Amino acid sequence: MGENVYLTINSGVKWRIVENNLTGFIGKYTTTMDDKGRCILPAKLRSVTDDSGKPLLDGDILLTKGLEGCLSVYPMAEWESIQKRLSGLDFTDPSYRSFSRRFCTLAAPVAPDKSGRILIPAHLIAEASLEKELTVIGVNRSIEIWNPTMLKFYLEQYAGKYEEVAARLFSGNERTEE
Repeated sequence: MGENVYLTINSGVKWRIVENNLTGFIGKYTTTMDDKGRCILPAKLRSVTDDSGKPLLDGDILLTKGLEGCLSVYPMAEWESIQKRLSGLDFTDPSYRSFSRRFCTLAAPVAPDKSGRILIPAHLIAEASLEKELTVIGVNRSIEIWNPTMLKFYLEQYAGKYEEVAARLFSGNERTEE
């Protein structure tokens, strides 16, 4: 393996390229789900590594209800980070309880097989209205699994806000690494 190459983006965050793979999940892929609820996570996403070079999707990963109608796939380290943040919130807040109940009770550990297939539990298939055709997208620290029709609708709804949101997010109020 050659020398690591680092790209620095305006936010100052460094991304390491390992054999042409970023350490964050990116891209849009089409896949299918079989009658048993299995789908293949794209090889490009399975090859994404942590800083030590270990693939993020090796071993157990967490699958749960995402936002806007998708399912979210979290590497175990990211799931642990989310759990830590949730644990620091005020459990007496009704919004916290409502979110935690849905987010955590729908969560299911899954492990990709040697072919990169995961089994999506029936309750999550129903939750995201998934059918045979799926769209899988990389979203930096997680992966989303969408019904393609729902993703298209979501993207159309927010198409005009892309530049507005980018300006707000990158206008000096940069997110710092935790």
